[in-house]
Amino acid sequence: MTTLGKTRCAAALALCLVTMGVALAQQSSKPYPNTENFGVDVDHQEPWFKECMRVEKVKPAATPPAPASCKAFDYYGKRQQAVTSSAEWQGVRACAVAANDHGVLAMLYANGLGVVRNLDLAIQYACRAGGSYREMQGRVEHLQALQTSPPGTSYDQCDDATSGQMGGICASIGAGQAEKIRLAFLARLRSQLPAPQVAAFDRLVAATEALAKARGDETDLSGTARGMMVANAEAREREWLREHLAAFEKGNFKASLAPSLAVVDAELNRLYKALMAAPGTDKDQPDRLADSTVTKTEVRTAQRLWLANRDAWVRFASLRYPALPPDTLKAMLTDWRARQLDRM
Repeated sequence: MTTLGKTRCAAALALCLVTMGVALAQQSSKPYPNTENFGVDVDHQEPWFKECMRVEKVKPAATPPAPASCKAFDYYGKRQQAVTSSAEWQGVRACAVAANDHGVLAMLYANGLGVVRNLDLAIQYACRAGGSYREMQGRVEHLQALQTSPPGTSYDQCDDATSGQMGGICASIGAGQAEKIRLAFLARLRSQLPAPQVAAFDRLVAATEALAKARGDETDLSGTARGMMVANAEAREREWLREHLAAFEKGNFKASLAPSLAVVDAELNRLYKALMAAPGTDKDQPDRLADSTVTKTEVRTAQRLWLANRDAWVRFASLRYPALPPDTLKAMLTDWRARQLDRM
């Protein structure tokens, strides 16, 4: 993938992965069970296959008309609401039926959301959803186990994800859920700030967002789990901001202490220079780092944005947390970045 392509995907990762999830779910013309992507022969005597065949003819409840604006993946947003009405769940089900999103339908019937709980029908939809061999086997066995699980035990299609593609989709879903919590926290904190601190806070949030996207760009995309890796890299950078703001608001400055600034700064410089001096293994793309898709240009960009983020942190903390020594904060930030470069 080109650098431009990586940047576009990182910037719209949730959209990329949700689109992949919808495409994975649209299996109306596929065989039953949907074994099209297995890549191995299927033993029809296996227990999970027999279970799929047992429930093949189970009929679903009547479906209401789908809303005009319809997204089956709203399932995850509804799960986060404090209260979700039966009518809202029925709307999600109508959307899932319209989109042939069998994964969402399996979750709705397994969890009894907007419908009477029906594990047989949930298993049938899991068998229609497709994916990898281990994913389907895991989901069917998971749903069978719910027959004897304690009341209230829930089912999620991501619990049994094993493929790189589904891992990326589930990482995007998780990042989206965490993002709602993070944004609510940031909005609440911002509303409590005195006027002189607001501009510095906004610069810090913007600098963190720019760095998070750069971290996605400097993530290796050579494996099948690349979508998950990009989502995790971006989400972790954003979460570092939330975690440390939450700690600092409570006056907790000691829990995150790093080694001395001089030590971690020297280590950061050593790692950065080593990366920049490392010879590429692809003569046609000398800017690339070893066998990865990451380029030195992307690392330089991320490093520049990290410096801007560090400065924004120090500026805001000087106003909001005067008890936190600037060098201590710089050491924490430098140690975090050095760990990233070390993993590269």
